[in-house]
Amino acid sequence: MSMYMPEQANRHGLCSADGEKIALQSVKVEVVFNNLLCETTLTQVYRNLEKKPIEAVYTFPLTSRAVLLGMKITIGSRELLGIAVEKAKAEEEYEEAITDGDTAIMLEQVQPGLYTMNVGNILANEEVQVTIRYAELYSWQGDTLRFHLPTTIAPRYGNPESVGLQPHQIPETDLLAENRFQLRLTISGALAAARLDCPSHQVAIAPAKQTTVVTLASGEACMDRDFILNISLANTEKDSVLLDTDLDGKFVVLASFSPKLPAVEEIPPRSIKIVVDCSGSMGGDSITQARQAISDILSQLRPEDFFNLLTFGSTCKACFDRQLPANPENITKIRRLLRSLEADMGGTDMPRALKTAVKISGPAIDQDILLITDGEVWESDAIISMMKKSGHRVFTVGVGSSVSEAFVRRLAEVTGGSCELVVPNEEMSEKIARHFKRIFLPRAEKVALRWPVKPVNIIPRDIGPVYDGDTLHVFAQFSEKPIGPVTLDLTMADGRIFSQTAELQEHEQRIVDNDPASPLARMAIYNSLENYDEKQATALAERYQLVSKYTNYLVVDARAEVEKNGELPALRKVPQMLAAGWGGTGMLVRESTVAYNMPTFCRRSEPQVLFSRASSPEQKHRWRQQTTPNSFIQKCNRLHTKWLRAVLQLTTFDDLLGCDLPDRILETLEVIAEQYDKEASEELIVLTFLRVLLQSTIGGEFNRNTKRAIEKACKSLCPDERLINLMAEAFVDISQDDWGAKYPLADEDR
Repeated sequence: MSMYMPEQANRHGLCSADGEKIALQSVKVEVVFNNLLCETTLTQVYRNLEKKPIEAVYTFPLTSRAVLLGMKITIGSRELLGIAVEKAKAEEEYEEAITDGDTAIMLEQVQPGLYTMNVGNILANEEVQVTIRYAELYSWQGDTLRFHLPTTIAPRYGNPESVGLQPHQIPETDLLAENRFQLRLTISGALAAARLDCPSHQVAIAPAKQTTVVTLASGEACMDRDFILNISLANTEKDSVLLDTDLDGKFVVLASFSPKLPAVEEIPPRSIKIVVDCSGSMGGDSITQARQAISDILSQLRPEDFFNLLTFGSTCKACFDRQLPANPENITKIRRLLRSLEADMGGTDMPRALKTAVKISGPAIDQDILLITDGEVWESDAIISMMKKSGHRVFTVGVGSSVSEAFVRRLAEVTGGSCELVVPNEEMSEKIARHFKRIFLPRAEKVALRWPVKPVNIIPRDIGPVYDGDTLHVFAQFSEKPIGPVTLDLTMADGRIFSQTAELQEHEQRIVDNDPASPLARMAIYNSLENYDEKQATALAERYQLVSKYTNYLVVDARAEVEKNGELPALRKVPQMLAAGWGGTGMLVRESTVAYNMPTFCRRSEPQVLFSRASSPEQKHRWRQQTTPNSFIQKCNRLHTKWLRAVLQLTTFDDLLGCDLPDRILETLEVIAEQYDKEASEELIVLTFLRVLLQSTIGGEFNRNTKRAIEKACKSLCPDERLINLMAEAFVDISQDDWGAKYPLADEDR
């Protein structure tokens, strides 16, 4: 698969903004999903398009659960296998090979979920193919598994060098970069019959008897957003226990349980601090989703609960100086503030925001934080360490097309909270409602497993709180073969104990490329490394051939003397594509099938909006003022294309502005809201406006999905006749090209 579609680009290569050739030519992903175990083969092809030797360096994301199992290098007809080597030694041998003129490839973990591939001394016109394999354990959330393939790294706040990244490892974003990937995902076992939904890309689904294969509908896609596949299967057995062996002949068991916790009759009051990232990186899609999420959350609060709203960027603002009751008066104050919530607060000083949240006083009950963010910060370890000591549970909602999944997931896990990820085109209200409900639901405070025989090691040693419907994975090592059932005991806060049992099954896995042990055994060892000191952990990682924070994969291809590179290679960093919708770069829709003979930066400027964030307020005002009703409706239609669910995408005044509603029309809606009811929600006013347009003489311009979405929303919110009449009177003489005699353009706007 060629990275650049036009023939000329294939011959001469695409250049970055500073004129350097981009060495990464293609990315191919093969995924095999067997129940909760997922194995992925990722192939990167590098080619030197220059006349001098180069070193290609590519920092790329994987999920935080990924356990690397192997690396294979193909150079011409030669194949070489990577070896896990202690980090300092690997770096020394890599540098020595580079200076000797040999080809060397090194893969290293720079942060959880972040890896750097170093491909040194690629000669002119030479191609190097790097194939890595990794395994992941997925978890049920209710009846759904969420497959996640990160493809790009969005710009992050802070200093990456302060957390240990070297200059060559620091990812850089280039607007001219056009990295692409191919994907083939095979689902086998019971999951082959599952319902599949891909909110990020258009896909082709080919079901068969025992497998289902998912591919990209267009064959390939730009690496500007994470690939997400939701795999839903109801009424299936979610508990399992698998048995395997390790290198010492001991037995390894993986117990996976999806706890079923009972409902409680009375839920005690909660004190919740809603912390929202309003930094520049949240612009566009992310802040729009966050605004809607908070509105939905406010509707779920009870009068006996306490709450507060904090927004942050370079600074932090709290709406109240202390936690206040969730009464109608206080909730109304927050709803009014939501109208002006924008991603305009500068950088992402998350430590300051969370410190502020922790210091806010509240009632003598447990304090919880709901954090809505894209997680794009470098100082993640320091934040996690601080919040672990805070006494607050942190429930994280990661929003956007390229969320820092490793950070938001770890922050939730170490504080006893939970994590939810949301990408554009997913039903935000449904996912947030489910996640927010976890704060109120009971959890198992004590979790223990009863094994057939006594284990010599349990991973993790400390099992955190468990929520209903989630998945608990526990590894155990035995000196003798366990035979019999494994039981999970869950102790609630009131002392009640509930148990679940699963039968142990023999698990045979294929071993490839001279792997030292099966994936299951190696995953158990990887997850146990934190239980050992650095020397012991390094020895284990080398023995089981695992990439970790202690070890790198290394390959050295010693060249004949006449083939050695006589000069140091030129550094060529592979740039990241800008994450779709990042920082206000526009609304994100599913990956388009638009022809690839147009540069990315041109495609991104397709006529969704007629101005950019760089435009002056005067320019934006003039563009909107000249928007006709017909033009506005067409922009509304683009938000409700055939592959989106029939859910209204326009619920706020900002949503209307995003479709270029003229400022003078928005001011009219605000006046109507004041006349009708000062407490009326933006959602109700927006819906009534759309309903009146739909029933007007130009209503036929709405497409089928937009009409359906408006009608469905009306059945839910039920605008009354008084509000409908006020709105209809305001736009009584509307036409396709004119908002009406009451709303002429001012001379300065013409």
